Amino acid sequence: MHHFTCTIFVSLATAFSLAAAQSDCIYDVQSPPFRLRLTSDDARLNGTTLVSVHAGPPFRQLISDAWLKEGNPDYNQSAISVNFYYNNTATNDPNAYCLPGKLHWAPEQSWPSVFGIISSLASNVQPVEVSPMQGDGSGVQFDEEGKLFQRARSYSPVKQEEEGWNLNYYKWFICATYYGSGYRYGDALTWVAGGEPDGKNCRAVNVTREWA
Repeated sequence: MHHFTCTIFVSLATAFSLAAAQSDCIYDVQSPPFRLRLTSDDARLNGTTLVSVHAGPPFRQLISDAWLKEGNPDYNQSAISVNFYYNNTATNDPNAYCLPGKLHWAPEQSWPSVFGIISSLASNVQPVEVSPMQGDGSGVQFDEEGKLFQRARSYSPVKQEEEGWNLNYYKWFICATYYGSGYRYGDALTWVAGGEPDGKNCRAVNVTREWA
């Protein structure tokens, strides 16, 4: 029991130390604006653009513009709804444990909204949420081809080899999502946590940065 208690205290101390170090990270180096383009084996989704749409204050979801155009043929997307920015930090302190960067939407607003993933106990399909309440977000990155990916940064029931933490994961899917009882989006960007997605109408996609 004593060993277990000490382990907990050490783990908590490490977590608090990491959180304090991350609080020193200032993501003030901003990229030019870009759009997020989908590529998919699904011809309907291939080549479409992700659009930020309202999903309950102050949350937004990212959906394919195919869904908007089908529901409203006269829909005209504004630049603010499709332009994104990537902020990284200029700090060179290896002990700061800064994330690679933060994906932002509409930074001209007083509260920039950050790209994050909502964990779910009900499904392995985890919706992407853009919100000023996301903190540092989920730490997404872009590879050399401009494709959006994530790396393993959390606990896992399977022990990760050292190289496993450096693998790029591209588990993006477009699925129907429901937020409460008032918001339903048919083509929303999601992350699938493992295996095949629970949703019946989920389709695999890649998300690629395209400079505006």
